[in-house]
Amino acid sequence: MLMSDIDTSRHAPMKSMTRIVFLFSFTIALAVVSAQERPLTIGLIGDSTVASTYGWGPAFAEQCNKQVTVINYAKNGATLDSLSKKLDALIRKKPDYVLIQFGHNDMKRYGVDPYGVKLKDYVQRLKRGGCKPIVLSSVTRRSFDDTGKISPRIINGNRSLPAFSRSAKAVAQAEGVPFIDLNTISIEHHNHIGPEASAAYNFNENDKTHFSKKGARAIANLILKELKAVVPELTPYLQ
Repeated sequence: MLMSDIDTSRHAPMKSMTRIVFLFSFTIALAVVSAQERPLTIGLIGDSTVASTYGWGPAFAEQCNKQVTVINYAKNGATLDSLSKKLDALIRKKPDYVLIQFGHNDMKRYGVDPYGVKLKDYVQRLKRGGCKPIVLSSVTRRSFDDTGKISPRIINGNRSLPAFSRSAKAVAQAEGVPFIDLNTISIEHHNHIGPEASAAYNFNENDKTHFSKKGARAIANLILKELKAVVPELTPYLQ
């Protein structure tokens, strides 16, 4: 029998699968090498729940590899209005990506519509500055109702972090930028672990907004998981 008479068609799928696996592995290897070689800067801007005092920002920075520089411009008591000039300063630093998380203090001063307009302005300014914005809704406050579930604070009739979260999502979708719904994710997380475990996240006994080191690490981990999904090219840079 001549070799040309042998039916090799049944081997074709196996060869194709081998090529696919090789190409996939090669692509991942290139991504890892790229991450190891190219420095990256990530900016953070937001309120005290992000800031270096008792926010999740420092825990987030700890989970980035040595090629990443994290610049934290978040500030206690900040709103989109109050950090507008700080945003300009951050843009001048030329970060590759900027995570934006506001809402806790904004909801005390204006409604959902003005918040959306101001957040859109941040996103557009970052784009013009050559940065890649990533919008986050606000991490929840850890206030539970009688059933042991998170009960969002509502002020002035209809202002709440979930309402501001929906506005943030709408801005991100309209501007075509990544969105992490940290408000919903953190509510689900605390509803799952319950009030007693959530109390370990408190900065002090009565502070159900800011974080202990354990709380900051837990929230940073929630963000990192979502970040890998919505911005997969960052995955090699994150622990």
